[in-house]
Amino acid sequence: MKKSFSILFLMFITLIISSCSSRERLLVLNWGEYINDEVVAKFEEAYNCDVVMSLADSNELFYSKLKSGTTVYDIVVPSDYMVEKMKEADLLQEIDLSKLNNYDYDKFLPGVQGILDDLEKRNPGITSYFVPYFWGTWGIMYNKSNPDLLNVIDEYQDKSPWSLLFDRSILPENTQIGMYETPRYAYTASMFYNNLDINLESDNNLEVFKNTLENTYFDMWGTDTLKKSVSAGNLDLAFMWTGDFLDMLYTVLEDSTDVASLNFDILIPDNTIAFMDNLVIPKKARHTDLAYKFIDFLLEPNNAYLNANVVGYCTPIQETYDMITNYKSDPTNSDDIWLTNFAYAVKKYYPILPNKGYKGTVLANVSREYLNKLTNIYNNAKV
Repeated sequence: MKKSFSILFLMFITLIISSCSSRERLLVLNWGEYINDEVVAKFEEAYNCDVVMSLADSNELFYSKLKSGTTVYDIVVPSDYMVEKMKEADLLQEIDLSKLNNYDYDKFLPGVQGILDDLEKRNPGITSYFVPYFWGTWGIMYNKSNPDLLNVIDEYQDKSPWSLLFDRSILPENTQIGMYETPRYAYTASMFYNNLDINLESDNNLEVFKNTLENTYFDMWGTDTLKKSVSAGNLDLAFMWTGDFLDMLYTVLEDSTDVASLNFDILIPDNTIAFMDNLVIPKKARHTDLAYKFIDFLLEPNNAYLNANVVGYCTPIQETYDMITNYKSDPTNSDDIWLTNFAYAVKKYYPILPNKGYKGTVLANVSREYLNKLTNIYNNAKV
């Protein structure tokens, strides 16, 4: 009996393994906490497949993983300038829009349309290689506990906001400043401060960057640590992407909708970094048809709503944006606090703007030689 049971059990396990292995597997390389698991599960059920999510924490790591070919991914989620670099390296497929029923330029937010238009002008044909996923800006997060600092921010936020990071002579004594710990972003902030083109490769820009860093002291270099330090009052100001600030906002307001109680806020200058994270299909992808189905699934407004409600950043889709921002407080809804705060944050920090529709400038890909030069300047200044 035991032997018969064992044989039957092994046959049953083999059948399960065989069944599981027959399901198509979609390999996705994504940022951490950048998709709603419920949306992924819905897709897996709808298409009888498995989505295997791998994570990376920088665009540069996305590139190196894709370039190495050690794992053949079906979808990757790089930012705009990295899409340019991947395309130049012939790592991406051109997107066949006929396979995406839910892709419609006219249904994107004005800001997303503006970014698409500007990217296409700068690099004709580039918009044929990606689909918008989330988008946003960078800004200067600040602690609101020092009235003297708030007065300076009020005075400089329109005329020279980047002076708040690089000119201590205008700040109250002992102001604590944080800078994002990535060479390209520190470089870009210094270019804004000096009113220079953030995407121009020039010896003059490098020299200005060198002089600016040598004459500036930052109390902290960091990434995720910056938002926590400003919220805790250990930093007064810090440069970061708006998503980091929103993470902190949602965390602090986890059990409340009292936004007036927040002891921090963010200043988003008109001339700042604008970014868009995108869905791309690598040239060597093995499950291209399934990749198109997944992208189309994420573009469907209701699925995009479910996805954005967990990720917490700004959707590219106008209909989904309206669903988020039109939410009315409903105490009977178990998610009311979260949805109320999410609606508040999206309306305030990602408003629909006139003209090009968004604040800032999108980073362009720079040559490896230029990036190495600015990285060396950055590393020497930090020592």
